[in-house]
Amino acid sequence: MTRAREWQVSLDFKARLDEDAAFDLMEALGRYGASVAVDPGHTGGGLTLAVDAPDGETALDKALTLLEKNMPGATVTGLEAREWADAVARNREPLYPPVVGYAEIARMTGVTRQRAYAFPRIESFPKPVIETSQGPLYSEDAVRAWAQTRELRPGRPKAME
Repeated sequence: MTRAREWQVSLDFKARLDEDAAFDLMEALGRYGASVAVDPGHTGGGLTLAVDAPDGETALDKALTLLEKNMPGATVTGLEAREWADAVARNREPLYPPVVGYAEIARMTGVTRQRAYAFPRIESFPKPVIETSQGPLYSEDAVRAWAQTRELRPGRPKAME
């Protein structure tokens, strides 16, 4: 007999789902460590559970049965099963790539911050990946690659127009 392992199963589904229904679903599936996310339009959501099963297929079947029992009429639009250790490792990975602002760009390129502020006007400079109220943030890897290949010219940069 195959020994049961712990799996993290995530299901995306379409169904009428407001905050109260989400809390009811979490309460009903509490022994599975359920977490529920509600889509902004209340037209569906996501459910993540911890399930003991000998393999991923059985874990998915258990999770689907639990969803069908507790959300009749829900239409599953996505599903994923990961062994628990893999899920924990994945959750430790950053959601975004490392980003840098002008101060870091200046240090990386050996220029002043004022000069770094002018880099976005250079056509080959990477585009920001995130815009914040404090200013744009750029992919650290893209800036590093750009800095290694940029063409340096002696003298002062052209005046700003």
